[in-house]
Amino acid sequence: MQSLVDSRAVSADRADVVVAGAGLVGLSLAYELACLGARVRLVDAGHPGRATDAGAGILSPATNHEGDAALWPFLRGAGAHYPRLLERLAADGAAVAEARYGACGVLSVCMRSNEDTWFTPFAEAALRRAPGEVSEIGPEAAAALFPPLGPVHRALHAPGSARVDGRGMAAALREAAATRGVDVVDGVVHGVVAGAGGGGGRRVESVCVEGRRNVDCDALAVAGGAWTAAMGEWLGCPLPVGPTKGQIVHLGVEADTAPWPIVQPLLTHYLVPWPGGRVACGGTFEAGAGFSVTTTAGGLHELLRECLSVAPGLEGATYLETRVGLRPTSADDHALVGRVPGWANAWVATGHGANGLLQGPYSARLLAPAVLGAGVAADEVPVPDAFDPARFG
Repeated sequence: MQSLVDSRAVSADRADVVVAGAGLVGLSLAYELACLGARVRLVDAGHPGRATDAGAGILSPATNHEGDAALWPFLRGAGAHYPRLLERLAADGAAVAEARYGACGVLSVCMRSNEDTWFTPFAEAALRRAPGEVSEIGPEAAAALFPPLGPVHRALHAPGSARVDGRGMAAALREAAATRGVDVVDGVVHGVVAGAGGGGGRRVESVCVEGRRNVDCDALAVAGGAWTAAMGEWLGCPLPVGPTKGQIVHLGVEADTAPWPIVQPLLTHYLVPWPGGRVACGGTFEAGAGFSVTTTAGGLHELLRECLSVAPGLEGATYLETRVGLRPTSADDHALVGRVPGWANAWVATGHGANGLLQGPYSARLLAPAVLGAGVAADEVPVPDAFDPARFG
């Protein structure tokens, strides 16, 4: 059911675009829109468990498990977008060092010979689509790159793959967006004032923020993460994105972890080393946990068990913390990026699931011109057809 507010309500503000949601995707979209000259109001509900704040930070298009070949140009573009985006953020005065972006490389490992049935087609696809970027190396070479690693059967090495700290990246985007004039409002969007549109559907005239006056706008962009389905209800359009809980445990070691690569076993949990003696192990996939952000004994047991099975050399590591995030997962595991069906000026960018840190900023880059009525730049790829929100009716 749509939540519509009396259109006679007096608005205290006006923006070209209201962005609902201030996770990594919402911040990226607000920044891109502002760079294109739009007046942007970013509404931040501040929900606990935002995926951005817990994500492991793996940026590895070359070893991504996406099976749809049509998405490969987008994935490559998403990886290449990060250095360019960080340069722009730095030029706008943001503290990009906090994002801790770096090309550390990725080891995709097959633990046992009975996993060859799954690993072989994965390895063949990665080697075919990224020649020169991925190579198969021996178990001894893999262990030399990641000293705590236990015995493995096979390993792929992608040295150009990178990592990024979601919290630091979000902070840099927020800082640069503020420099560009983006106004951030704390609150929850709970409805819209709608008017009749032309052939493109109804139009959002104002956005209603709980406890505040309406914000008149020319467009609304929904970047609600795991909370997007509720926004779809007040737009009267299915946006089937919900939470998949992920717990990630962080361990401390007395070693120089800066040069260690990310380890991605094919059938179990990843290990992401960070400079300063920190290794993150994650993450659980708890589709039935709702919006719970609690750390559980079962989650810790699973993470530590799998971590030590892959890297028994971490047995003496110190427990530092557990981070919990709610991945925004769509009904078909693909993102929703595009115009909301039935609306002329409502847009959505969310549902990237476990790939939000990789795909989110580039999705925002591609969507921002469309929100303002322009086309994608000639040097960018289009938003994949698989991301069209209209597929859900």
